[in-house]
Amino acid sequence: MSLNQPIVVGTDGSTAATNAVRWAARQSRIHNLPLRIVTALDGPPQYWGDFALPSTYIAESTAHAKERLAEAQRIAVEGGAHSITTDVLTGFAHVDLITESKNAHTLVLGSRGLSAVKANIIGSVTHSVASYVHSPLVVVHDLPFGWDRKPLAPVVVGVDGSEHNRAAVDAAFKEADRLGTELIAVHAWSDTALPRALSLHKGLPWADLITEEEARLAESLAGWKEQYPDVDVRRVVIKEKPARYLAELSSAASLVVVGSRGRGGFAGMLLGSTSRSLLHSCQCPLMTVPGDR
Repeated sequence: MSLNQPIVVGTDGSTAATNAVRWAARQSRIHNLPLRIVTALDGPPQYWGDFALPSTYIAESTAHAKERLAEAQRIAVEGGAHSITTDVLTGFAHVDLITESKNAHTLVLGSRGLSAVKANIIGSVTHSVASYVHSPLVVVHDLPFGWDRKPLAPVVVGVDGSEHNRAAVDAAFKEADRLGTELIAVHAWSDTALPRALSLHKGLPWADLITEEEARLAESLAGWKEQYPDVDVRRVVIKEKPARYLAELSSAASLVVVGSRGRGGFAGMLLGSTSRSLLHSCQCPLMTVPGDR
């Protein structure tokens, strides 16, 4: 990864995208990285089949796209972003954004503005990009008033002990160190829900298992704790379903970080169950980190 790769943020002019621009601008300032703001025309006309488009379509769409970029740039300047550049992408949004991620430090997108009825639906572009992104991806949900002026809440990271998860742990420590905030490391020894009868079974050695998993978590974090001695780390071990617990913590977190793959780390697996679930349920910005960076 080049030290000067830009933070890339996509905007479509929506409230969700505006939140993403604000968050990306702060990251640009904190990490002293350039900010690249992009917007898409949503597909070249030749892909719309026989549907007759007005002759002014491209010119009008481009003009609207430049207006979106100008407004996003204004917001980014207010947020203290560094070296801002903008660009209109002429292909399909999800394809162009995946291409952008190949040369990005981080790709930042907004989740769609959602009604209460559709609270579990994420934008199709964001979901498609999350499945194939090459860089860390941050999906920004609603930002509370004064979010950038309050003392920062903890960074939360899901730790599963796999080799593919190391990049996520590294990213979480870097963010906590830059932000000067606590890091909460959450480890579950199972990604699935335990049957209730089993989870309450008094004959099973739960205390011994917890002790073993606590030791495993401490070992997983040891190298990073030495590298980032100023980061206070709180370790949490749970029995099952890390996605549910991470979603609960996200209500009082500044960022949740997870690996993009499942614990098995199969190359063909697009999104692990935890990262997929959190795309819908996380209440703060969510960073998913590919394991092969």
